[in-house]
Amino acid sequence: MLAVTMAVFTPHVLRTESIWKAAAWLFMLACAVAAIAAFIRAELLLRRLERDTHSDVPET
Repeated sequence: MLAVTMAVFTPHVLRTESIWKAAAWLFMLACAVAAIAAFIRAELLLRRLERDTHSDVPET
């Protein structure tokens, strides 16, 4: 939610704020997007690990 809100307000920030504030804003936006990507990647890895663990158990 934070990354979406920041992306929506980015054009306004780039037009109205100083270079340093805009650069800080873009840095925070990049960090938010990277954090979301890391959470998605971790979720996919956990699902794969869980699926691999259950596939080793023979069904009777």
